[in-house]
Order: sequence, then C-alpha cells, then structure tokens
Amino acid sequence: MKKKLLHVIAIFLFSCSSYIASAQFNSDSSQTYFVCNATGAQSSVSSFGDGFGGTYSFWLDKRNGLTGTAIYGQHMDSLGNPEWAANGQLFFQENAKEVWLMKAIAWQNGILLSWVQGGFGIGGDTLYCNYYDANGSSQWAQPVVVGNKQGNIIYVSIDNLDIFPNDSGATVTFGLTQSGGSTYFSYNRIDFNGNLRWPLDSTAYYGNGYYYQTAADNFGGFYIAASTGGIGTHIYVGHIDFDGNSTISSPVDICGTVGGRNNSPWKVVCDSDTNAYVIWANNPSLDISLTKIEPDGTLSWGGPITVCSASGTQENPDMIMHDGSIYAIWNDGRPGANFYYIYMQKLDTSGTAQWSPDGILLSDLPSNSPSPKVVGAGSNVVGTYIVNSTFRAQQVRPDSSLVWHTNGVVINVNNLPYYADYNLVSSTTGSVTAIWKENGDNICATRVQPNGILTTIPSRNNKSFALYPNPVSHQLILSVENCSIGDYNIRIYNSTGAEVFTCSEKNSFSEFSRTISVTDFPAGLYSIAVQTSGSLNTQNFVVVK
Repeated sequence: MKKKLLHVIAIFLFSCSSYIASAQFNSDSSQTYFVCNATGAQSSVSSFGDGFGGTYSFWLDKRNGLTGTAIYGQHMDSLGNPEWAANGQLFFQENAKEVWLMKAIAWQNGILLSWVQGGFGIGGDTLYCNYYDANGSSQWAQPVVVGNKQGNIIYVSIDNLDIFPNDSGATVTFGLTQSGGSTYFSYNRIDFNGNLRWPLDSTAYYGNGYYYQTAADNFGGFYIAASTGGIGTHIYVGHIDFDGNSTISSPVDICGTVGGRNNSPWKVVCDSDTNAYVIWANNPSLDISLTKIEPDGTLSWGGPITVCSASGTQENPDMIMHDGSIYAIWNDGRPGANFYYIYMQKLDTSGTAQWSPDGILLSDLPSNSPSPKVVGAGSNVVGTYIVNSTFRAQQVRPDSSLVWHTNGVVINVNNLPYYADYNLVSSTTGSVTAIWKENGDNICATRVQPNGILTTIPSRNNKSFALYPNPVSHQLILSVENCSIGDYNIRIYNSTGAEVFTCSEKNSFSEFSRTISVTDFPAGLYSIAVQTSGSLNTQNFVVVK
C-alpha cells in the first residue's frame, strides 16, 4: 500500500513540476480565454484548485452531435496553460444516455468525479463515482455505482448531488425520486478503493423537502437544509454524523416567524465547531435572514436574525465562512436602485454585523442577473457579479474598505456567465480564477490578481531553494542561498489548496533559513510557496507519519 501511495505522489509531483512559459489568461477584459469552445453545448462547470496555483475544471459536453452527454475536463497550470488536450480531456461518454448532473473535487492527490446518468426525458437512473489521478487517468477498474433505481424509486434526482472528503474516503449525497413523485435525501460513504459503506440506497434521510442544500461539518458529517420549493415554503435543517446517524430527531424549521423563503436559492456553511449557518431571502418581508444551528438542532440565536432589512427587495444571497467570519453577498433593490445593486455584509459567529447596518455597497450599476458570489482571497474576500452587461469583481478588506475601483474591476465584457453557472477558485497568491459557462455554450476563464489587474502571476522557479528532509515527519528546513534582501512571505498549502501555515520573515543576509514544525500536519502532499517582491517560488514535499 505504501509503495502504491508513493507512486501516486510521484506522478502528482511530476504533473505539477512542468510549466509552460507563455501565459494564456488574457490581460484585456474584451478578450475571452476559452477553456473549451468545441461545437455543441457545454454546461454545468465544476472546478477546484490544484494546490499549486492551477485549476481543474469539468463540465457536461454535447459536442459533435452527441445523442447523449459526455464529461470533459481540463487542467490549467498557474499561468492558464492547458495541460490536457485542446478543448478538454474526455472522462466519460455513453451515447445512449444523458448525464444530468456532475460534481468533481480534489481527492487522494487526484480527482473524485461523480455524475448522474439516465435515459432520455426521464431523469437520471444511476449515480456513479470514479477516481482519477492528477493526470486524469482512472485508478479504478470501472466507475462505482453509488445510487440507482431500486424498488419504488423512479430515478436518482438531478438535484442534491454533493461530495464531502474525509479521512477514510468521501461521503456522497444525492436525492431519490419515488413512485408518485416524492423525493427523499440519501447518502453513502465510499472509501479510497471504491467500496461503499452501506448497501445501495439503503441510507436515507426523509426531510421536509424536495430541494436540498448541504455542507460538510468539518468532522466527517454534514448538514442538510431542505425546502419543498415555492415562495413562502420554510427551510428545515438536519444533521448526519460520520457514522450516518441523524443527530436531530426531527428536521428543525429555521425560519420561525420571519416567514418562508422567496424564490431565491439558499446557502448553508459550517464553522470549525460543527455549527451550521443558513442564509436565505425571506418572504414576505423580502429581507436577508440568517440562522445558526447546532448539531443537536438547537438554534443558537433563538431563531433567525436579519442581515439586511432595507426597504425594497433583497434576494439571491451567497455566503462563505472565511477566517472565522461570515461574509454574505446579495442583490439589493432598496429605493434608488436601478434594478439591483450589489451589497455585502460581514458577521461574527454570534450574528453581530461587523460593517454598516444593512451592508456595504459594492456596485450601484444596474443588475438583473441573480449571480453574485463571494470567495476568500488571502486575508480579504472577493465578490463577483454581473452588472451593466459586464462581469465584475470587487475585493474587500476585513474592515469593509474596498480595494479596487468603484463598482469593481471589469473581468469580462463579451462572454458573460450564463446566470450562476460559474465557479470561483482562489490561488495560492490570493488571486481569483473564474470559470464559467457563457450564453454561447462555451467554457471560459479569467484570473484577476490581488491588485485588480488581469494578468499572470510570476513564473515559478521550483529549484530556487532547498527543502529537507523530504519526506518529513517533524521539522522541515527551508534554506535559500544567494538570496535577495527584503521580506519573505512563506505559505504552506495542502493538496486541496487550503492554507495550513503562513509567516513573514525579513532577511538581511545573502543566506536565509527557516525551520518549520509539521508535527501537527496530517500525512499527505503539501506545497510551500516562498514569495518576495519580485518572484514566487514553490516546491512540493510529503509529510509521513
């Protein structure tokens, strides 16, 4: 097993060590970088960072007159150069059936891909998972069936698909539609070898809903926020632990007396203490509401709080947990707004607003697109939105000050995202890459730098410093010879791209060294990035136990 693991790690290190010198991302917002512009329709983008400044993206594809649906993917390096075939690498195709939904995550130093496949016009009938290495090569003999039609199940629902990695593999969540049209929520665990924890479709959670939003609780379990759909319907929350047990006897109505939701999506995120936060646009007041719920079903604040109570309509909220705080973004139709403006708010985990009441203004340009999103970017956050026929972004500091131009920087003007079919991926430098399906059915991408400029990051020199021992179990030594004078920023990222260590050092000599304890790091692959004013240098290392 150890030899196999080291072999997989070696493949991954090799795939991340070669970079093409020429940049691919455009520095002009009027020019579009196409990840895929093959004939036929592309849609349903699923993207994540590779942990080294690059990005993996997957999408559904009906190129070349396919009677079914294929799944294609592309790996772009830190400069935006495609590392796989032009217009993407084929991962799955069966002409006789459609693929209705797909999700991809970083997993086991590679990729875990899941999709719902079914016959024409009747929804999906089978849910599959397959594991690929960092180069896109399948590591299992065949895709694993995680859910399918059994008994009174008509098909696997095209909604509710999600994947949560854990120390023993991953949990896959999905919906099952029964005879009569009712839907219940189901889930299963899959290990690193493709074995299921429970029999097919046997583990189900019957919530008060038809549509489900989920979030990992950071301890191997997950939360479910469910609604039956439709204006005025309430949202009910449940919690499943790592062993598949419900920790809440009955789903909790989190809406209380503020009313149900409007027709906007809702969002659930979790903090490091296994608590969940659910945000939604309520009905009939049309305000933005937020609730905190504990694993046993307790509503921490006694019920929902109001994030924004300005007059007019607020809707389409998005939310993240970043550096221990909650950041929410939404469309806002308060008086004076031409269609919708874009607002954002920061809250602590006690529900106290940290910025101006009812949020801060990101853009007062007209917007009628339900697509604002927010993502962490270093110590700041970046909000994205479609306003005035432009795709824009704004960076916000924790103190609410705006980093970029009024109304944000323009990142694309000609090939805008089709509603909310886009992903945001933060790089190791704090830049943000957007990958989206545009109205013309192509897959596009761009990167905005921390300074708000559309350009590439400095090329990497992966041999500019020594790193030893490697593999390492306790103390990692970073040594640089003939180095520059000035500030050194050191960051370490795990294989999913999450930052696990950061520090800053001021160097006044021609040699520089730093000892870093990795005793508390879980075993696995890591990347260390050393950044000065003029360069970014990275190396990979492996922690063993």
